[in-house]
Amino acid sequence: MSNDSNQLVPLPADFVMRALPHITSLLELKVTLHLFAMVTRQTSRPRRVSWDALVTDEILAQSLQVVAVHARPSDLLAEGLGLAVKRGTIMHVVRPDAHGRAINWYLVHTAANLAWAQRHEVSAEPAVELLPIPSIVAVYEQHIGVVTPMILAELQRAEAQYPATWLPDAIREAVLANVRSWRYIAKILARWSKDGRGDATPTTPGAEIDVTRYTDGAYGDLFRRGSDVSDLEPLP
Repeated sequence: MSNDSNQLVPLPADFVMRALPHITSLLELKVTLHLFAMVTRQTSRPRRVSWDALVTDEILAQSLQVVAVHARPSDLLAEGLGLAVKRGTIMHVVRPDAHGRAINWYLVHTAANLAWAQRHEVSAEPAVELLPIPSIVAVYEQHIGVVTPMILAELQRAEAQYPATWLPDAIREAVLANVRSWRYIAKILARWSKDGRGDATPTTPGAEIDVTRYTDGAYGDLFRRGSDVSDLEPLP
């Protein structure tokens, strides 16, 4: 895994608020956080890490051996992964490669990743308890990115402030405009609230998007493509 001290590693809100307070194993915590860092650097979907990649990661091996100096890193890794999968923060799926060899994959347990496993009929090791995911969180994670605790608070505030259909519609507009940022979505909602939606209706797939509505004037600095780490920053 490459060293990039300037890259932020977002953590899912469910992990921070529901799982983290109950983790007592240092191995589980180290493995989980390291996996979050590895998938953050990926661009393919779904973001996933194989057992081979984990067991050959020198930084992870050194980190785990601090816990038990005389134990084999692979044994420590297996223990940490097993605890994370049992808790439900990490998904373990098995899928054959092009040569028919079974590959063990590990993914962050999100609604989008679970849907991928079900679509491809991948065998997924069940967790003891799967925490319910609010619908708007699932929509955001599937189309925009990881829901951090800060983003979760903004989503909940927006749900309470605006009509029920506005938030999903704003997310849809952001996706179709290829601007995957909470700041962008918040500006859409604020504009609708101030100026009214007029004849604006949920944009249908394939419809042409007038991107200049957002890239010109006051919204120009919000136009971004791809990953947007500003989602981790508080709104002014």
